[in-house]
Amino acid sequence: MKQVIVMAAGLGSRLKELTTETPKPLLKVNGKSMLETNIEYMIEAGIDRVIIIVGYLKEKFYYLKDKYKEQIVIEYVVNEQYADFNTIRSMYCARTFFECDSYFITADNFLMLNLYKKYQADYSFYLLRPYQHFEKEEWTVELDNNLRFVNVDLHGHDGYAYSGVSFWKLKDMQYIRERLEEVDWEDEKTKKMYWDNVLLPHLKEFAVHAIILENNSEFYEVDDQEDLLKLSNYLKGVI
Repeated sequence: MKQVIVMAAGLGSRLKELTTETPKPLLKVNGKSMLETNIEYMIEAGIDRVIIIVGYLKEKFYYLKDKYKEQIVIEYVVNEQYADFNTIRSMYCARTFFECDSYFITADNFLMLNLYKKYQADYSFYLLRPYQHFEKEEWTVELDNNLRFVNVDLHGHDGYAYSGVSFWKLKDMQYIRERLEEVDWEDEKTKKMYWDNVLLPHLKEFAVHAIILENNSEFYEVDDQEDLLKLSNYLKGVI
């Protein structure tokens, strides 16, 4: 069995009025919501199940289970504290589903092609963007000759950057669950943590590997209205 865990609980506040009534993953690009495009790629790739972690406007997501019921199993996990924590809380809420090989993906990623079919391996990996310079701060990764993580710069401008997509074998899912269950939820710093933060102190003991995207245009991260406009125009052939 193989599944995808989708982090879709957030407010999408940087999109302002566009997300007042519609969660960011359900905003339409070329007539279809970003999440529907993602799910259809999962179906095409033979994924058995998708776990959607919801919070903000959670009821808006529930139609998906009926729409795709003949093609893929959809389960929902509710993160009631979506406004107080970053993705670390979402993954903690979904930890009981860490029972098979899984892709993790943030729901603000618009996939230009089927990454689930193109990037497969018999080991766990992060999909990283090709080495480049970034105007905005990114999590950039130093890799060794075997594409194993050596160090992560949380404020990087040059290097291989996180894409928001990763794949984990079951044994590594269990390790991640253990690290999530060690989190101190009373610590104020925890509120800003991404789920990936729990792995950073363990890079020497826990082997984290990378696969580098062939092309940086294989996915598009939608952070704000400018990103959404650029994506829509690109797909329409304007730019």
